[in-house]
Amino acid sequence: MDPSLLKEREAFLRRARTMQYVETPRITQPSVSSSAKSSSPGPSPAKRAVTTPAQRDYLTVDSRPQNQGRFALLSKVVKYMKQRHLERDIHPLSVDEILEETMLQDAPLSDVKWLETEALPNNPKIHSTPDGKFVFRPKYEVRNKQELYQLLKKHEVKGLGGIYLDDLAEAVADVDKVVQSLGDNVIQVVTPHDKKVVLFYNDKTLDLGIKEGEFPLLL
Repeated sequence: MDPSLLKEREAFLRRARTMQYVETPRITQPSVSSSAKSSSPGPSPAKRAVTTPAQRDYLTVDSRPQNQGRFALLSKVVKYMKQRHLERDIHPLSVDEILEETMLQDAPLSDVKWLETEALPNNPKIHSTPDGKFVFRPKYEVRNKQELYQLLKKHEVKGLGGIYLDDLAEAVADVDKVVQSLGDNVIQVVTPHDKKVVLFYNDKTLDLGIKEGEFPLLL
């Protein structure tokens, strides 16, 4: 072999030995099993317990009889206090005295405490006295015909409007007879939406006495 070629061959081999060997990384294809594992859903997270309507009803069913019993008790007490007021028996009573007069002494102690601390003090139809007793509180403090007349007149003068007959019935016994005794000093109007009677003072000074034929017809 030509000596020059031999030298070139030896030089090439030396260069090849000194060069770094770089390995091309292989790309590993995922196996079918691993692919299947990755695509399969993992363990599902713990589900939150959801309360169904039936379960909610079951959970609250125990409190319903107690609430119904309490409000039935309150209704009886307020009704009794109203009747006392109409009979002009207006001195305050303690809760124990109320239950005794209404023969409701067998009410549960928790309900009695509820009446004394929550139900009666917060009821708009009941007034609490400083010594912890209670008395009925009507919307209007009216006791007789004259006071009703003055109340209606006051509403008319101050532009306060009419007064519901139902509100007066809480303060005046036989309110229908009292209203009728006022004659034409009172105007009664039935509301179209709830069919309740509203009373207005009839200011007769506003009446115009026009006689027939006093003014000619303008055609």
